Amino acid sequence: MNQDITKEQRFWLWAILISSTTGVGIWYYLRLSSSPVRGWLTETIEMFSYFTNLSNLIVIVMAASLLFGRGRLRQWFSSPAVQAACCLYVAFVGLGFWFLLGGPDQLVTVIDWLTEMTAHTLSPILGFVYWLRGVPKGQLTWRHPFMWLSYPIGYLVYWLFRGPIVGEYPYFFVDVNELGYGGVATWSGVLVVAFLILGGLMLLWDRRSST
Repeated sequence: MNQDITKEQRFWLWAILISSTTGVGIWYYLRLSSSPVRGWLTETIEMFSYFTNLSNLIVIVMAASLLFGRGRLRQWFSSPAVQAACCLYVAFVGLGFWFLLGGPDQLVTVIDWLTEMTAHTLSPILGFVYWLRGVPKGQLTWRHPFMWLSYPIGYLVYWLFRGPIVGEYPYFFVDVNELGYGGVATWSGVLVVAFLILGGLMLLWDRRSST
């Protein structure tokens, strides 16, 4: 285990790792267990075509790299700007889930609650707390919030190509069938602005914390 991170950083990283792995791991297991082996690749692609799952996977890789990793991958995730981006992505998952998608629906079993409360709620909170408490401050610039947009914009482009092929969309705000390209463009603009506002607030806090 790496010794160049503090005990508090290690605590929050472990919490994120356990939470996101629990939520994503259960969903993934349920998908694969209900599908024949020949369908596992398709199930995997569908699984990680959701922003929630992909963002949780990103913080899983970040946490595991910082806790156990060596070499270039860990070096990359050691960047405060990269860590801030990962935390913002997973925090955006929680905000979108509760305030845009309306929160949990049709949760019947304990497993249903466990997956929703970890991947959609606990991990976003832990990501935000880790950024506040564990990510070094004072290294962000005004360019970073714009650079962080590359992931959500890339995700949107992915679904603009994939959606017409598979005939369905994971979220209403990227659903061209329902909204049309104009509607999707409008929603995309709103979400980009919201993302930039959150990134800008992180930048302001970063600068304030470093003084």
